[in-house]
Amino acid sequence: MTNNDELLTVARTNGAYGVRGWIRIVPFEDGEVLALTKRWWFTDMRGDTRTVNVSELKVHGNALLAKFEGVDNKEDADRMRGRISVLREDFPELEGDEHWAVDILGCRVVNREGIEIGTVVDIGDNGVQDILKIEAPKESDRAGKVYLIPVVEQYVDEMDTENGLITVDWQPDWY
Repeated sequence: MTNNDELLTVARTNGAYGVRGWIRIVPFEDGEVLALTKRWWFTDMRGDTRTVNVSELKVHGNALLAKFEGVDNKEDADRMRGRISVLREDFPELEGDEHWAVDILGCRVVNREGIEIGTVVDIGDNGVQDILKIEAPKESDRAGKVYLIPVVEQYVDEMDTENGLITVDWQPDWY
């Protein structure tokens, strides 16, 4: 068993699919982590966590369909209500300048002059590119202000997720 603090929740279950034990999985992002990782952890509605072995996985629209070993009928699948997590260490390696969203959340954001803009609290998109939602520091005169910065070359200079720092071409009064 692993410490639950090491697990990152990446999806939720959404009931049975059919009568043979398949379970609907709703990923919080695109499901890539689930498709590429081998170990999944299931946390039920009571908070009990255990590993699950996925014997088959299929894409079904925006969701996934999973067949867990030992879950062979609709009744067993319906009891599998809860969250799906993976260990951060099990995330696949990314290439080039790609980053997992979980590594971006919580990063400090500074501009080219070193002025702190705030902290990344969420990542959204506008259909064309990702958008960083950044909250200004609570101790600043901008407390409560929110910045929405597109993740494009013109605005984001560097994402150093190892050090938790993102450098942008943005000014503190652009909210």
